[in-house]
Amino acid sequence: MQINTKKRNIMMIILLAGAFISLLAETFLNNALVTIMRTFQVSQTTVQWLSTGYLLIVGVMIPLSAWIFERFSTRRSYLVMLFIFIIGSLLCLSASNFYILLGGRLIEAVAAGALMPFVQNVILKLFAPQQRGVAVGMTGLVIAFGPAVGPTISGIILKYYDWRMLFIILTVASTIVFLCAFFGFYKINNPHKTNLDWLSFAEAIVGFGMILFIFSEIGNTGKITLIESVLFLIGIVFLILFGKRQLQLTQPLLNIRVLLNRQFNWATTLSTLSNLAMVGIELVLPLYLQTTRNETALSTGLIMMPGAIIMGLFNPLSGYLFDKFGVRIISFIGFIALLLGTIPMAFFTAHTSILLIVFSYAIRMMGIALTMMTTFTAGINALDETDTAYGNAVSSTIRQIGGSLGTAISMTIVSLGSLTATNRGLSPQLATEIGYHWTFDFMIVIAILGILISFKLPVSCNSTTKRSTII
Repeated sequence: MQINTKKRNIMMIILLAGAFISLLAETFLNNALVTIMRTFQVSQTTVQWLSTGYLLIVGVMIPLSAWIFERFSTRRSYLVMLFIFIIGSLLCLSASNFYILLGGRLIEAVAAGALMPFVQNVILKLFAPQQRGVAVGMTGLVIAFGPAVGPTISGIILKYYDWRMLFIILTVASTIVFLCAFFGFYKINNPHKTNLDWLSFAEAIVGFGMILFIFSEIGNTGKITLIESVLFLIGIVFLILFGKRQLQLTQPLLNIRVLLNRQFNWATTLSTLSNLAMVGIELVLPLYLQTTRNETALSTGLIMMPGAIIMGLFNPLSGYLFDKFGVRIISFIGFIALLLGTIPMAFFTAHTSILLIVFSYAIRMMGIALTMMTTFTAGINALDETDTAYGNAVSSTIRQIGGSLGTAISMTIVSLGSLTATNRGLSPQLATEIGYHWTFDFMIVIAILGILISFKLPVSCNSTTKRSTII
């Protein structure tokens, strides 16, 4: 269906508004986790599932987006996704216990996971190739800025209201977008019947879900039991079965054959490390500030605000630098900035200067802005034109699930560090502080890995020797 410029621009605004809300929800709750822990009497490793579980479901839903786009009309699909998100938010709002709250979060994630790639596909349909630059740039800004600004906005809200207000805002905002979409969204595709391999989807859910669950249990108990080891191996087996099935299907859920491209693999690894570094700290830092320093949710949000602003500014700039200098040098500089911003965190105490915390976090966010989308783009550029759609799905899925694993591992490290320090006879306050230091050390390792892998990238941002990168 052809639509005029005015209608196209209205659709663009509605699409980006919906995408922003779903991405904001990724980190919107991080500032309220301490309060939720006290409300429902759950541990840190349990409450982190509100973030980890959300990221996991978002990750496994990404491959379904292409099928949804082909199978149903764009208007109906977008309305259904927004409606599911509203239902999840309402369930969270009315939650009487932690598990109802978690269920609502996972329902939100079902919509959010399908929504973001769907938005990208619709925008590519709305704009001709020569007009896509600004549209794709705006989309990239939303992808990066939504999660970054979540803790800041929620911190301001939590100053005056309790955590349920966060879901009132998500419900109201998504309802407004739903009504706008009902009247201002149009069908722009020709849906047709396509098959979806539900077995692959189930294997991915069980495999990744099992591994995340085991990390959470290790964090809760501080030890690895025989049952946990067996369940972890079962999760690995399901992932192997998933990968093997994708290679056998003519229409796989994820076309993992793109992983035969070495440059695509290195770039996707770097993009995943960037996402892990971002969502991991955005989960851990608010907990550190509120449990170790007794900061309020408002002050926590304000401490993280400069970092969100820096990321918003550097995200579009990173695209320009990528075109001018190539991906290797931008990735190298970005991970150096990530390392320099993380090193001071390993020495944070209950008395560290707020200015140092603000500065360190802002430097980290600058590094992430320079690396996340540039390495993602470099990976797609390394593929043949016929494989770019498959590469987009694979890279997006790996990046998102990598972020989910990163949050689970981060919280497990916090718990293990705290438990080890407690067993050594240290005070609970100091033991908690040491737990966070262990996680900050883990983030230093992530930054160093990023620096080293950056040298595997091509000097030029244009992949002119794609076939030579094939293993």
